Amino acid sequence: MLRCDRRRPKLAGLGSILLALLGITACGSSLNMAAIETDIKAAIERQGRRLTLREVRCPEDVTPQAGAHFRCVGELEPEGTFTINVIQEDAQGNVTWEVPNSRVILNLAKVEANIQEGLTKVFSKRVLVDCGSELYRANQPGDRFECAIVGGLKVGAEAFDSVLVRVDTNGNLNWQERRQNNLATVAAETVSASTSQPTAPVSSTVTMPASTSAAPAPDSVKTTTVTGPAGREIKRPYVSGDDD
Repeated sequence: MLRCDRRRPKLAGLGSILLALLGITACGSSLNMAAIETDIKAAIERQGRRLTLREVRCPEDVTPQAGAHFRCVGELEPEGTFTINVIQEDAQGNVTWEVPNSRVILNLAKVEANIQEGLTKVFSKRVLVDCGSELYRANQPGDRFECAIVGGLKVGAEAFDSVLVRVDTNGNLNWQERRQNNLATVAAETVSASTSQPTAPVSSTVTMPASTSAAPAPDSVKTTTVTGPAGREIKRPYVSGDDD
């Protein structure tokens, strides 16, 4: 008689900064959802900046099917829920998952990519941004933090070394580059979920979607992965001439 093995398998290596590969054993005709919930919760807390999760809830009785996707919900302590997008890599129970930016939680790799894309398009120069060693942090209105411009950014006689990110009362992000420890004086640019082409200025407002509206679709912008000074991988927009 076949016996369903409920033991949690070991975690496989991280495939990238955004997606964590879990070797979860399918049990009978359903995935081992308890193991998926436990491992996602532990990974987010381990990679988060002082984040504690009350729980991660995933659908029950998910049938193993390569390419199929489903959504889980994470709940922060003391409050706030956010979406976790999960994609099945194969029919053996291996899945990848991603936490999109929302008004509850920030995926700093995506924040870095957004800033890098804006700066790269404006200056037509390769720009790397590093927001620190943590991958996730709570999206708290009124919060502010700095992201380093790796190696600095020189534009003519001007030199920029960091970006100041502010969170407004609605949980939207406003970022502006710093010049010699002072904010650069530039006009504002707005980047919303429906706007992908930035204008000439280099400061930006990023509107956070509600956690329930995030779709588990892969990113459409081609990126290149490099290692930042903190040792964490950074995904930045692909620039012509990069070695694929």
